[in-house]
Amino acid sequence: MSRAGPSRSTRIVVLAEDTLTAQGVETHLTADDRVEVLPPDTDETPDVVLAITGEPTERIFASLQRFSRDDPADTPRLILVADQPTAEQLVRVAGLGLVAFMPRERTTLADITETLCAVTRGAASLPQSVLGSLLEQLRTGRSTDGSAGQEGEQAFTAREITVLRQLAAGLSTTEIAAALHYSERTVKYIIHEVIARHGLRNRVHAVAYALRQGLL
Repeated sequence: MSRAGPSRSTRIVVLAEDTLTAQGVETHLTADDRVEVLPPDTDETPDVVLAITGEPTERIFASLQRFSRDDPADTPRLILVADQPTAEQLVRVAGLGLVAFMPRERTTLADITETLCAVTRGAASLPQSVLGSLLEQLRTGRSTDGSAGQEGEQAFTAREITVLRQLAAGLSTTEIAAALHYSERTVKYIIHEVIARHGLRNRVHAVAYALRQGLL
């Protein structure tokens, strides 16, 4: 399960509003020898942070911010299990490493394990409704100053903008490759270059960044 290789367990921190939920999830994950559960007050940097909450509160955001790093590569991947976060809350968690969202009322312990495995392999899992809400908030909240868009255009190549627009529409890398007549490897390389060059955390953050520049 570990993104660092099969020899090391995936280190995870569980953040929850109540002790019962936290202990139940931690006990479930501890039984999996592929996972190492770290305490919420750890000084180590986990691979993944799992946040479970009815609604993301300032307390949750403060806890998540503590694990955020200046270097996106060092920031843990974030899995959010919540009821119905607002668009504004989604924007905030997108900048803190969000790669997966799970609706709390329908999420089981087995679902958490499955998503954790997928995230560890580098996958992301954001429902289209959540992604759409996030993108709409970014569109309506971005600056209307034309200079921002001009700076953004200089920061991205035409090919990168085309790929990011496809990502914003909810297409997978396979679908983007087919639509643009690229190889899937090329699409992944383009996305990686955007993320690395601008110091972004993941694909969602890349789309958010481009939206703020007025490009999408």
